[in-house]
Amino acid sequence: MSIFSKKERKDDPVLAVSIVNPVSSGIYRDLLKENGIPFLCKQQGAGGYLKILVGGGFVPDCYYVAPEDLDRAKELYEVYLGTEVEPEEE
Repeated sequence: MSIFSKKERKDDPVLAVSIVNPVSSGIYRDLLKENGIPFLCKQQGAGGYLKILVGGGFVPDCYYVAPEDLDRAKELYEVYLGTEVEPEEE
């Protein structure tokens, strides 16, 4: 077995959502904290550095949670942030 291969365990964090909008990301972070759901927020590659240079609108925040919290974390996102605004008809 190579030292570079990672064996996934059943208790490893799983991706719940990826959010590009920095305001929505902050709201989601607060929702997870208020509901007692531990999470890990990461940006892929040079994401954190790019966020500093060009702002937060281009780099998604990826939220990882424990497998047993995944359903609740997705539910929080769908209820509070998953609604799309429909364009107004003239």
